[in-house]
Amino acid sequence: MIKNFIFAFLTALLFFSDLAAQSNCKLRKDQGGIKVYTCHTDTSHFKSIVAEFTINATLDELTQFVLNIENYTRWQYNTVTAKTVRKISATELIYRTEIKAPWPVTDRDMVVHLRITNDEKSLIIKTESEAGIIPLKKEFIRVPSSHAMWIVNQKSERQLQVKYTMQIDPGGSVPVWLVNWVCAQAPYQSFKNLKEQMGKE
Repeated sequence: MIKNFIFAFLTALLFFSDLAAQSNCKLRKDQGGIKVYTCHTDTSHFKSIVAEFTINATLDELTQFVLNIENYTRWQYNTVTAKTVRKISATELIYRTEIKAPWPVTDRDMVVHLRITNDEKSLIIKTESEAGIIPLKKEFIRVPSSHAMWIVNQKSERQLQVKYTMQIDPGGSVPVWLVNWVCAQAPYQSFKNLKEQMGKE
């Protein structure tokens, strides 16, 4: 009971903290039940991302879908390879992805630490980039910094409300305008694909 209360309190705190920090957000995409905002931040030249959508699934189904790393190539924007590097527990792991970048930008790769916590009606998924786990490959530029969070609340027996936030520094030499343009397109396409994939399954 105490554990559930603490989890619910932290979920609410994270949600309202996000709202407070997103006063400079602009709606960039509103289609297919998916809203994507880009937000100015004081700590980066690159905009942060906020996405909101609902999905017909249970918390367990979404958890298992997100933990299926090799399936990321089927729904995450421009992801061409995704592999689990280290499984830490049933809900925590480290993975690596390779991302196809728009010409003439060099392709990127990411090493990411993923953690999932939940109670009966809520779910928090956190990802952040990790350094020093896998050697760099000369054909890729390693993304030096990325932080993302999913806050998922159960609306009904088979409907979830998802709020996703992300801040990323792609590393290397990339025009800020191009990164900010991709920031608006990538989450919409990714979550559109996610909804389609989960609908099939």
